[in-house]
Amino acid sequence: MGSNGVAPQPRNGPARPVHRSLAFRLLLLTSVLSIAALGWTVVRLRQRPALAEPDPTLVAAATLLSQNPTASSTVEIISEPDTPTPAPTRSADFGTLLFAGRHGGRSHLWAIVPGDAQPIPLTASDGDDRDPAVSPDGEWLAFASHRDGNWDLYMLRLRSGEVQRLTNTAGYEAHPAWSPDGLWLAYEAYYTDDLDIWILPIDGSQDPIQLTNQPGLDVAPAWDPNGRTIAFISDRDGNPDLFLADLDNPNDRFHNLSRTSDAVESAPAFSPDGARLAYSADFEGVAEIRILDLTQPDHPAATVGQGVAATWSPDGGSLAAVLQTAYSTSVALYGLGSEMQMTAGLGGLSVEGSPTWTASGLPGERIAAASGLPTPAPAFVVEIGQRTDLGRLSLADLPDFRSPPFRLSDAVDEAFNALRGRVAQEAGWDFLGSLANAFVGLNDPLPPGFAYSDWLYTGRAFAFNLAAFQAGWVEVLREDFAGQTYWRVFVRASLQDGSLGEPLRGRPWGFDARFTGDPSAYDQGGALKPAVPAGYYIDFTRLAADFGFERLPAMTNWRTFYPAARFNEFARMEGMDWSDAMAELYPPEAVVTPTLYRTATVTPTSTLRPTPTPWWWRWRTPTPSRTPTPLATAAPPP
Repeated sequence: MGSNGVAPQPRNGPARPVHRSLAFRLLLLTSVLSIAALGWTVVRLRQRPALAEPDPTLVAAATLLSQNPTASSTVEIISEPDTPTPAPTRSADFGTLLFAGRHGGRSHLWAIVPGDAQPIPLTASDGDDRDPAVSPDGEWLAFASHRDGNWDLYMLRLRSGEVQRLTNTAGYEAHPAWSPDGLWLAYEAYYTDDLDIWILPIDGSQDPIQLTNQPGLDVAPAWDPNGRTIAFISDRDGNPDLFLADLDNPNDRFHNLSRTSDAVESAPAFSPDGARLAYSADFEGVAEIRILDLTQPDHPAATVGQGVAATWSPDGGSLAAVLQTAYSTSVALYGLGSEMQMTAGLGGLSVEGSPTWTASGLPGERIAAASGLPTPAPAFVVEIGQRTDLGRLSLADLPDFRSPPFRLSDAVDEAFNALRGRVAQEAGWDFLGSLANAFVGLNDPLPPGFAYSDWLYTGRAFAFNLAAFQAGWVEVLREDFAGQTYWRVFVRASLQDGSLGEPLRGRPWGFDARFTGDPSAYDQGGALKPAVPAGYYIDFTRLAADFGFERLPAMTNWRTFYPAARFNEFARMEGMDWSDAMAELYPPEAVVTPTLYRTATVTPTSTLRPTPTPWWWRWRTPTPSRTPTPLATAAPPP
């Protein structure tokens, strides 16, 4: 016997059967071990305890659902693998997050009580309610509202729902911020074609005090918890920067804390101890939340994550921020000092402006009263008429368009007509009473440079008339998301007394800057206008989204081909892609092989034909030939 217990074979003997026997035994042993390991894994999985549920307070703080009980959100928790799940805490520990959410075509105030699955509506007026700010004692919520005809300041008692009006002017007041003693409000106001910061005693014991008086943009005040400084955003140095106002030093009051030429700062917020200042910095479409240590203001600010409009938790250990895309918003919760981050979709709600956070939860009677608030009625009802013989949708003529007639898909014409009426109501004139395009047939292609898959072919899109833009009644603000350029369209209100619209809070884009001789502006397809235009405007992009019409991104060649900016085109996609939308009108073979426009004849004739209008003439920015049709009660914009 050998040392291994196996009898040695003669060198010339039959060694191959032994090798086969060893291989078989090894294979058998490997199979047994694999089966045993698999069985052990199954047993371990069966015996493994259920994963700990995410902290319900964090879920509630990041999950915003609409009033529709069937709406849902997807929550994603990003953390280190070994980070333990924190123990659940109740609302008394985590507080309540309050925010302005848009639903049913209006902006109202909502609250998230930790542990609840849905947000709680706090207001349901006929106007818009925005910019909530909770008082230091948690009893009152200051906010801006357009419910009584102008943008004024109001207070809502959280326990009872009682509303008190603080201002009653013909101007614009918004974005209130409480003093730490709860006796004053700092806010932004637009009185003489200029946005400035003012301070108001809530008891009305004296007139408001004007804090800033610099031409330009002074907005978004935030009051230091120590009571002696106010942070705000100003473009007095050429770019929107973060400023600090020293209330105790009138001779040297204002200090620029950021001084950035490549970023746009917004929405400052002090930490509860006043030692840190959070704000948003936008670098060419990438918005970051930054924290500045005020004990070392010369040191660079620390970046927390992406988002805008940050607000601090009552204990200063977390930040809630709004994440924006071209078509939606969500809320991110950053735990300072940990790796945990949570994001969630907002269902039917779209967050507007900065949320506010209070250590107090809503009382039970207030939550019960919220269920009695009225639900907004639908703005329109889709009515599908007679379909074609093959079951496809037909086209519907839009009313009051005689020359030329415009048509849209039968699935979206009611939405367009409702949007047209709402815009006329908000702006005071019939802005959509004149269009550049609606449905475009496959035999009438768009100009060179446009994509074949343009939504105008689907019958689900329209393009408003550029005459209003050329006349100065429309301004567009550039917004970049994920490397793509979008435009936010603002329409000038016919009445400039503050009853319609609101002032612009950013500089619009000027396409004409390409022709000023500036090489940089030429290469960039234009430049920011030198100043914010005076006057009141409505956010047409937001209103269009209320009715399902989304803006389209600019094409990649928009800097050199003006029509490719297509800031005037909006489409009601309803979650479909272009091919699905085309299938509503056309058979697949018509979309794959469309009939070419003006196909050449085999034998040209010498018959004289009129010269067709070239495409570039039809698509150049037109000179307005007539005044847009105003409402009977309003004149066209000045």
